[in-house]
Amino acid sequence: MDTNAPRHTISNRSIQLLELERQYIVGGFEPVPLMFERGKGSRLWDVDGKEYIDFISMFSATNHGHCHPHIAKKVTEQMEKLWVANLASHNASYGPFAEMMCKRFGYDKMIAMTSGTEAADTACKLARKWGIQIKGIAAENLLILGVGQSYHGLGSGVWGLMDGTNKRTEYGLDSQVYMNVNPSTGESLHYLDLDAMRRCFNSHHGRIAAVIMECFHGVARSVEEEKAYARGVYDLCREYGVLFIADEVRQGAGKTGKFLSYQHLGNDCKPDIVTMGKSISGGFYPASFILGTDTVMTLVKSYEMASTFAFTPLAIAAATAAVEVIDSDNLISRGIKLGERWKAIVSGWNHPKVSYVASLGAESNLFLHCDSGNRLAALCMHKGLFVYPRADGLRISFALNMAMEDLERGAEIIRESLDELDLPGEVVGEDFYANLRPATGK
Repeated sequence: MDTNAPRHTISNRSIQLLELERQYIVGGFEPVPLMFERGKGSRLWDVDGKEYIDFISMFSATNHGHCHPHIAKKVTEQMEKLWVANLASHNASYGPFAEMMCKRFGYDKMIAMTSGTEAADTACKLARKWGIQIKGIAAENLLILGVGQSYHGLGSGVWGLMDGTNKRTEYGLDSQVYMNVNPSTGESLHYLDLDAMRRCFNSHHGRIAAVIMECFHGVARSVEEEKAYARGVYDLCREYGVLFIADEVRQGAGKTGKFLSYQHLGNDCKPDIVTMGKSISGGFYPASFILGTDTVMTLVKSYEMASTFAFTPLAIAAATAAVEVIDSDNLISRGIKLGERWKAIVSGWNHPKVSYVASLGAESNLFLHCDSGNRLAALCMHKGLFVYPRADGLRISFALNMAMEDLERGAEIIRESLDELDLPGEVVGEDFYANLRPATGK
């Protein structure tokens, strides 16, 4: 028996479609090589009809599950009336939605955009004008700081806020004004390293207009450690007169056990600007929103911030219905229960391959003692579980309404796959596209 023979296969149909992507498409990420064509709730079906349990929710874009019936109904009803009424006209649904969101979260004004990247870029653009006109920072000296390991998208305006890479350098986008390092020392503003942020503030607070961050990354063994860090950064901003921007694109819409993750930092914590995206529209329509206080938002004038497909009737219908479902279906509390059950299951394994699990609400990361995340994700894929790898484990994000039996079955698949990590032979799909092989006869 050839112990080096590849384990499992991928169908000819999937490989043909993957090859088309490789031939005609550039960019994107390196997704697990699954070709989906249908979804419902926390289940997905590929082009061959194989069923999978969804343990990633498209990076939290489908917190409500796939194709939620209430949101689908509201969007379909709106599609039969009016799709686009934007920029050149007023949209009758936008004002009432903005009022609801501002009152719900205690903010004064809203701006609508299309993607999470646009939301982050717009928030930083707002902070720049505030820094120049209110704080009096010279435009060429003004700093917007990010936090290491945060993700704000790959747009030219925000890429510099994230960790440096050769890829970014090749585009000449290593910004001198948007960064997550101390500009005078090059020291990384590493997530959880509050002293590094404090040193940067001590030296450069006069230049800093804002800090933008995802408050919880799900990487520490203790949620309290992440909470203390995020609160510490917020307090530094208050001490030095710096805007605090909470990027809630991934962690918002109920994912972490609060509607917005910064709400874990205390009732007295109120960011100056908040961005929302992904599941704020239930995954039905690309929509993002920026909330802010009058201190910042009244600086915006006409023809300065807009997006053609931002506050369309479809966007507002999807976002309104998504918020309704979070409330009516008690999704936040359901997500908390899922997270608690998941963490209890993993803790009960005492598996030699598992280092620890970080979990807050329905958002989680599973860390291994080894860099076998790709292999583990591929094994899970062949067993009918869709997860996304990180080098040292798995990124996991449950739909807030996932059935408990789906959670438990998915956890069982991960446990089975952990037990098979050291078996000989390559696992088809563990090296993404490099080692795909067709299944004979399919």
